[in-house]
Amino acid sequence: MSEKAPSNSTASRSKAREQAEQKLRDSPRTVQTAVQDPALLLHELQVHQVELEHQNEELRRALQETEEAHRRYLELFDFAPIGYLTVDRMGLVQEANQAISGMLSVQPSRLTGRQFGTHLASEYRGHFTALLKRIFESLDKRVTEVMLTRSDGTTFWAQLEGAAISENGQPGDWCRIAVVDIDVQKQVQQEVMHLNQTLEQRVEARSARVRELSEELERFTYDVAVDLQGPLRHIETFVDKLKKHGQHDEESRRYIEHIQSSGNRMTVLTAALLSFSRASRMRMRSVPLSLDQVFKDVQRKMRPQLKEREVRLTCDPLPMVHGDSGAMQLVLRELLDNALKFTRDQPEPRIHVFAQDLPREHVMAVRDNGAGFNMRYRDRLFNVFQRLHNERDFDGAGVGLATVRRVVSRQGGRVWAEGHVGEGATFYVALPKQPSELD
Repeated sequence: MSEKAPSNSTASRSKAREQAEQKLRDSPRTVQTAVQDPALLLHELQVHQVELEHQNEELRRALQETEEAHRRYLELFDFAPIGYLTVDRMGLVQEANQAISGMLSVQPSRLTGRQFGTHLASEYRGHFTALLKRIFESLDKRVTEVMLTRSDGTTFWAQLEGAAISENGQPGDWCRIAVVDIDVQKQVQQEVMHLNQTLEQRVEARSARVRELSEELERFTYDVAVDLQGPLRHIETFVDKLKKHGQHDEESRRYIEHIQSSGNRMTVLTAALLSFSRASRMRMRSVPLSLDQVFKDVQRKMRPQLKEREVRLTCDPLPMVHGDSGAMQLVLRELLDNALKFTRDQPEPRIHVFAQDLPREHVMAVRDNGAGFNMRYRDRLFNVFQRLHNERDFDGAGVGLATVRRVVSRQGGRVWAEGHVGEGATFYVALPKQPSELD
């Protein structure tokens, strides 16, 4: 610590003496009069005695207050719930309270006058040296986390928060350091990290199992669709032969037509299922892709369909995205086919393709003025074989939109739709701006 300055009481007495001597020098006649008159001199001495007694009483009260404040400070310092240290620039402990003594399981006398760095685990002593350097660079608080060693060799995590003691507005030669035991907090953090790692492993294992089952289901779906084609062709062939040979009454002909109609429907569904399976298994690669070019390629292939219907097809400028060209052509073709189908009864069918820019996604949308749909059932739109309209009104297998969702999800994107019955519908495809791993 720095040398102690003269006490206030000593300075006060020296000043009082100087003032008294100056007063005597300035008033020689008063002194001579007091000496010549013993009664007056005795009175003056008694007055000064009373003044001295009052001053002594004030000094005693001030001393008691100072001692009481010092006692309270020591109690607060010693019995604080966290450890407190006063340390010099070399790391020598000048003062230590009971809390830090209890943390380290050592007596306070074994802390003061010794290097605090000896109580740190060896790999964290450099952290403490760096902390001291930063503390004495300014008056700001500095914080670090270290591992401390108890007298029995066990260790625990602690947070050190230090600040230099100010001398004339600058860091002096001493600093105060608060020590907080954060061992339980660190253990909880480590447990959470372990649980997170375990959870990630479980999620990864579960995801791998889901992918495996999905691949098995896709293979099964593909195999079933392929295997059904042969029997369906046989049914169609023999139904044709049955119609051409022999005489049939009205009821028999009706049965044959039902068989033929169901066979044809089954053929359509099998072909759609096969198409969906192929879309799920197609190879894709993510590259920079112009959706404007995708639209032009699809429009060229659909030109005969568009001319037959005289549909007004318009398109705003579309963005560059990361995706697979063949996959996005399939997506746009399915969405345009869907729009063409549901604008069939419109005298002036209109289909508009446009884009939206979201913070993390590029969005392509296809809007039509067709039949629309009830928003209560929008979650069914993208499921296989799910239909929101009567098959007699709008043909199809109910696989096109499911194919769109499957292809887009494999590119890390998402799909959704908005619409109202009789007021048209809008279908949205969102692709991430950052390239994602293709599924």
